[in-house]
Amino acid sequence: MIVRMAIRTVSSHPAVSGPLVGDGFLRGRTFDTSPMVGEGVALDKLTIFVLVVEDYEPFRTFIAATFRTQPHLQILKAVSDGAQAVQQAQELQPDLVLLDVGLPTLNGIEVARRIRQLSPTSRILFVSENRSPDVAEEALRAGGLGYVIKSDAAKDLLAAVAAVLQGERFVSASMSLKVLANLEMEASVSGNATEDNVYIQFRSSELIPKLLAAIIEASDADFGNVQLFDSKNGVLKIVAQSGFESEFLRYFDTVNAKEHCACGKALSSRSRIVVEDVARDPIFSGDVRRILLRANVHSIQSTPLIDTSGNLVGMVSTHYRRSGGPSYQMWKRVDDLAAGFLAKIRDVRSAAEKP
Repeated sequence: MIVRMAIRTVSSHPAVSGPLVGDGFLRGRTFDTSPMVGEGVALDKLTIFVLVVEDYEPFRTFIAATFRTQPHLQILKAVSDGAQAVQQAQELQPDLVLLDVGLPTLNGIEVARRIRQLSPTSRILFVSENRSPDVAEEALRAGGLGYVIKSDAAKDLLAAVAAVLQGERFVSASMSLKVLANLEMEASVSGNATEDNVYIQFRSSELIPKLLAAIIEASDADFGNVQLFDSKNGVLKIVAQSGFESEFLRYFDTVNAKEHCACGKALSSRSRIVVEDVARDPIFSGDVRRILLRANVHSIQSTPLIDTSGNLVGMVSTHYRRSGGPSYQMWKRVDDLAAGFLAKIRDVRSAAEKP
């Protein structure tokens, strides 16, 4: 699975206005898409914005030098203090946080807990010299997706970054078996891995392709997709599609609320977004626009699927070769189909909760 987190051009990040600390410099240009090193994992990304939280200057220099080999990875800020890290994460909303455990004023584990609340789409990778499995487990419970031992960073750091950006666990080999086994046991006992996560519960449901086919027909669309909301990672993931080729599907495989696209905007606003002319609408970044036009998409609508309790279930989007999008007469039929789908989801969940 290729994960797409905040697909942006350099100039689109509000914090970018000149050279950045930590030897990670952006010079007002957009980087071409290219594979990223890390166990053969390819991330079709332009730029991943990173917050580095590390109080040992030589190791900050090592991180900066390592990231210079990967133009996708750009350091927004490097800080050495836990409280400052929380503040900067809230302000910058980075895609990735590299986080030490032992920090002044606030330890890294507490920093992770607070960042998960203030910047929920940021992925957290711990990089620490602490080899205690108990500490690593607590760090991962607090919101980290990876834990790298500093002495292993030369061989592990980029692989860990690639894994974490794909939403996967990464723990340095010297401690991984025990740590991951304990976490998996906890998840299996508590059920937290699937509880209330509609993506995990319904991604293979036969209800989804039926919904998509009905809405494509009702809105006279040429293409379409259904995304479910992965509440653990705060993203939409495509679970059904019609008419798209691999470039589109790789690019929009996973979308969060910061994306410069129709479904990202609908996710952040919790309201329907209609784009009548893809070529002209300012909602899109240049790269999103190019992907859409290459897919022969000239208008779009994205409708959030929100249940009667106000919880986001997912998104249904339809795409058109023509400009203008669907006619307004079609909205009632689209909304009725969405409501029927949500009622069926509610019934399935209610039945599963009965003893």
